[in-house]
Amino acid sequence: MNQYKRLLSNTFIFAVGTFSSKILVILMLRFYTGILTQDEMGVADLIVKTTSILYPVVSLSIGQAVIRYGLERRQSKPEVFTIGLLTLLCGFLISLPFHPALSLIHYKTSFGTSGSLLDYQWLIYLYVLTSCTQNVCSQFIRALGFVRLYAVDGIFRTLMTILLNILYLKVFEWNIFGYVFSIICADALSTICLFLIAGLWKYIKPLQINFHLWRGMLAYSLPLVPDAIFVYIVGFFGQTFLASMQSTAVSGIYSVAYRVPTLIALVASIFVDAWQLSMVNDNSRPEQIRFFSNVGNTYSSIVFIIASGGIMCAKLAMMILAVPSYFIGWMFIPLLAVGAGFNCLSSFQKSVYLLEKRTVPSFLSTAFSAVVNILLNVLLIPRYGGMGAATASMVSYIGLFLYRAIDSRRFMPIHWNVRRLGGTVLLLAVQTALMLTEPPLWIVWQLLLFGFVFLLNCKELLLGVKKLLHRA
Repeated sequence: MNQYKRLLSNTFIFAVGTFSSKILVILMLRFYTGILTQDEMGVADLIVKTTSILYPVVSLSIGQAVIRYGLERRQSKPEVFTIGLLTLLCGFLISLPFHPALSLIHYKTSFGTSGSLLDYQWLIYLYVLTSCTQNVCSQFIRALGFVRLYAVDGIFRTLMTILLNILYLKVFEWNIFGYVFSIICADALSTICLFLIAGLWKYIKPLQINFHLWRGMLAYSLPLVPDAIFVYIVGFFGQTFLASMQSTAVSGIYSVAYRVPTLIALVASIFVDAWQLSMVNDNSRPEQIRFFSNVGNTYSSIVFIIASGGIMCAKLAMMILAVPSYFIGWMFIPLLAVGAGFNCLSSFQKSVYLLEKRTVPSFLSTAFSAVVNILLNVLLIPRYGGMGAATASMVSYIGLFLYRAIDSRRFMPIHWNVRRLGGTVLLLAVQTALMLTEPPLWIVWQLLLFGFVFLLNCKELLLGVKKLLHRA
């Protein structure tokens, strides 16, 4: 199977699994917002986002090394998996004494009360452990080539999360605890199923540890720890600042609005999952550059068409997905949609670093974006609230893409269609401005601008698909 056919096949499989599971989660927003108050939604989402920052620290991002080294034919699969689990276990045990640091994350509610995440320490630690373990196992089955199992597991985990959410929130009325504990239980059940179905216990060989391989995997994964932290800072620190500077109610509205642009990130997650399995090949450098450029330009067309649709449907999305008390959050969506589009492209650029095992430059690029994000959040949130956080997120993602597009050329010069990209970004800027100012006949303007974005990108999209299908 050549690289194009492999990419198409894997993308289709991941699309079925990832899209169906993510859509189910997004459709559950109305259920969540109908049961949880804005303050409860803000605190629950703060716990989830904090855990997302903690688990690369605890696991040392070893899951990324598991799939990168597991894909190499010369590497022993049991050695890779055993090292992944041992690294995770050591990291978790070392992290246990540092739980008082959770008291540093404060929040205040719309009623004037305040608290910290130290109140939820055991819940957070359990969440970290189950998430890390599930991640290592799921990355390893991808390295083994069980892509269908990986896709089905995504659907299974989502369905279990939804069913347990209904049980814990509607029946038991556990609120914040129920929202988080349902994710923990779903991750644990997923891990158990992966062990049973894929027979992962056969790959655990604690008495046959390859310390040379362990050093290599750690050298690859350790720079990804701060890289992952900064990724979450860029994506979610605005919500943390809102919870401390404004209130958990504002933070809750912002977190719900943030879910809509995740449809754009959904395209990225589907594609990147498949892309990771296809980018490691034995092609010559010119062939790799051509492959990356063809796929990258087609991918950018898809991303920006969806981003334009997200801007146009901001109000409709909030009306459908959330109860009326959250509707004001639609104003954040246009800026977040543009930022999500650039985040998708920066994720594609990051694959150059991962292919070349250059994780330090990847970290430096994300650190640059995180610093920009933090500075803008501090400057903008006190004055503009949620709009300030959305602006900070958008600008930092644009900066991240530009940084990587320039820096990664020393490893692999991807040939972007600059004229098309520039024209598309200009149209998205006009579309965002008109959406936020709502001039007369704004709906007509949105439809026209979406049509222009589609027409500008459809030629690139059709050419790219034709190349992929022809070479597949």
